[in-house]
Amino acid sequence: MLKRALLIGLLLSSTAIAQQELAISGKDIESGAADARLTALAKQAAAAGKPVVVNAPAIWHDKIAATLRAAGASNVKLNDSFFENVVVRVEDKPAAKVEPAPAPKPVEAPKPAAAPAVAAPVPKPAEAPKPAAVPPPAAEAAPAAKPAATPVPAATPEPATAAESAPAPAAAPAPAPAAPTATAAPAAPPPPAAAPPTPAPVAAPAAATQGAAAVRERLERSLNEGKPAAGELGADQLQKGDIVYVEGDVRAVVRRERLYSRLFWLTGEVNLQRVEFTPLTENRYEVQDKLGSNVVLRSASAEPQIFTATVPGDGEAERGEMQKLYADGRSITRSMKVEQMRQGDTLYVGKKAAVVLRREGTDAVRYWLDGGIDLNQKGLQKDGANRYKSLSDTLH
Repeated sequence: MLKRALLIGLLLSSTAIAQQELAISGKDIESGAADARLTALAKQAAAAGKPVVVNAPAIWHDKIAATLRAAGASNVKLNDSFFENVVVRVEDKPAAKVEPAPAPKPVEAPKPAAAPAVAAPVPKPAEAPKPAAVPPPAAEAAPAAKPAATPVPAATPEPATAAESAPAPAAAPAPAPAAPTATAAPAAPPPPAAAPPTPAPVAAPAAATQGAAAVRERLERSLNEGKPAAGELGADQLQKGDIVYVEGDVRAVVRRERLYSRLFWLTGEVNLQRVEFTPLTENRYEVQDKLGSNVVLRSASAEPQIFTATVPGDGEAERGEMQKLYADGRSITRSMKVEQMRQGDTLYVGKKAAVVLRREGTDAVRYWLDGGIDLNQKGLQKDGANRYKSLSDTLH
């Protein structure tokens, strides 16, 4: 019976672990077939108070996050992935928070409270004046004051009455007590206190180095599954299809090789305004060709070119013509606004109508575009006489 109970416990624990992670195909995400599994996982995470981690292409982030949050998951972490599948898991709460427990060790800090004991020696200098009152030591202090030329004559009027009559002007007697402080000649150390300004500039590069290291670590997590980069590349080593990510002074290159991708750091000076770089988003560029010796920059953005697309009615000549050219003669029944276009969509522009072609897994889905669109905006790349490729998820 005991063995049987242990076996059942192991099976239940393996089932619980399996429910902590889901692997979902892109087709199920697009069709909504994965919504039930995402909802169940979100409810499980919400009940346990744990975050949900999603590794998926950026184009699906909004849809997955909305499904998870609707099911009660309040803490959703989204990581960009280059693979056409989705991995969703419930992340255990970090136990690292227990580490602050050793912090109580600073309780030993009270030991420096012994500093008051150091303050006790302060009264000892108070006893120093007593030897100063003896005339003979003052005479001995006079030779010590000789290096200071001026204090020597001031010490000659030794009458005690003079010291008592003018306590305030007794700047001359002050040097006499200075004899004890002369032993404490460490008064010279104040100049080193002025030295700290020089180290200050050195700290700035150190801080910059730490900042770059933090950026690289973050890019390795988001672009390379936390693994270190494969090395460094110069601008002349870039290849067609490379994706360049820019964050501050750090430039990362993701290169796809068959079914895998590799991460490199881009070094040296490179102008991302060159025609060989196509902007995909604000800080993301695709290399269209190897960099040539002649530097040619992309032209400044042209004036807006607004095309107002309308959905043609049944029986209109342009409807039949567009369906024949871009839908293999089949009827296009769906429509979308320009705000619904995504990166990777292809736009075909006619006289008054426009067709949007979207790849969803192995399927090609076509829509009529309904409304105006700026054909000269940064997020569209002209790819033919009347064909445009969407480079962004935020077209207008």
